[in-house]
Amino acid sequence: MLNAPNSRVLTANVPAAGAAVVQDQVIGESPVTGQVTEVVIYPEANVVANAVNFRTFRLINKGLDGNGAVVVASFATDLPTTDDLADFDEKGIPLSVVAGAVNVAEGDILAMDETVAAAGVAHSGYGVKVTVSKVVSS
Repeated sequence: MLNAPNSRVLTANVPAAGAAVVQDQVIGESPVTGQVTEVVIYPEANVVANAVNFRTFRLINKGLDGNGAVVVASFATDLPTTDDLADFDEKGIPLSVVAGAVNVAEGDILAMDETVAAAGVAHSGYGVKVTVSKVVSS
């Protein structure tokens, strides 16, 4: 999908998960060489943050062969009130500040994964939107 002249958008739906269930979901292959410039999730139901029992949502660059583990963006529901998710309200996922972590090559596989702390927290599924901006040489 075309977003802006030098950006492409990947979207996917991630199924619901029980409190202690970890999962991952392929979002798609990067259509261009560039950088991930935005990651947004749209939860289907409220998720109440908890300092002990929480879930971490991460966008992972799995590389061309699907075996990579570079964390591109990450968000945890671990700060009560601050990290609550509201149903159908978009939540931007902070991009990594690690040098090069947001860089992608054309064909890199991007996936969301989820981990839980302690007993975790359930969610009712969500949509995800990943914007990849093409590197433009000057």
